[in-house]
Amino acid sequence: MQDRFFTHNTSSFHYRVFGNGPKLLFCFHGYGRDSYTFGFLAKALGTRYTIVALDAPFHGFTKWDHPDFEPDDLVQIVQGIRRSLNKEGHKISLLGFSMGGRIALHLTQMLPDEIERVVLLAPDGLKYKSWLWFTTQTWAGSRLFDYTVHHPGWFLSMVHLLEKSRVITKNLASFVDYYFEDKPQRIALYRRWRIMKNFKPQLYRLKKVIPKHDIKVRMLFGSFDRIIHYASGQHFLKKIEQYASVKIIEAGHDLLREWHTPVIAELFND
Repeated sequence: MQDRFFTHNTSSFHYRVFGNGPKLLFCFHGYGRDSYTFGFLAKALGTRYTIVALDAPFHGFTKWDHPDFEPDDLVQIVQGIRRSLNKEGHKISLLGFSMGGRIALHLTQMLPDEIERVVLLAPDGLKYKSWLWFTTQTWAGSRLFDYTVHHPGWFLSMVHLLEKSRVITKNLASFVDYYFEDKPQRIALYRRWRIMKNFKPQLYRLKKVIPKHDIKVRMLFGSFDRIIHYASGQHFLKKIEQYASVKIIEAGHDLLREWHTPVIAELFND
């Protein structure tokens, strides 16, 4: 494993390199994780791929000092890392888990002619979320989100009422409690959601570029996942079944674990 940094404008983007294979695989982690979580894949994929795992802004060791993180910024970072590794001129593959799936999908629509394969583990970005749009894309939503971060009592009370009324699940309520009862966690959530607001993959566009550029898309979901349901992947498959597939295993949301190595590795074998 190698720890490296890529300087972009006045920011420092941290990434780790695992393996030394001839192909290049860029990995994007989920919320609250970092690049180290991909290290276990080196044994299974490291002879075929040079694995580059990046720390998203406000995660890991990345120091991001700009108010926005644009998809164009990521493109420049990815291309700069390719040059530093002398891996230009060859197609790349992408692996995204949860929030990282949304990043991988958006990058695919921006660089379709340079991507060979996209592997998505319980990916965000396959289903429109009105609450996320409201809190990150509108003035009123942003103000309400900001207020809630500093005054969470009303929101937590509402969540507990919805749980008692069985409108939301106990797991979802516990998730909200975990991130909103602790002030540092709330601040981190606010910063991370805001900084990622412009990563909005357009599914209709992806369904055009995937067949046009013969991109293989492989999706893995957990049947017990209460955060991202496998139905979103099945819906995305329509009209691109020749290029994409969905695999569902008996697991929850946290698919990026060492014991899932064999099934993850299979997604790179066809």
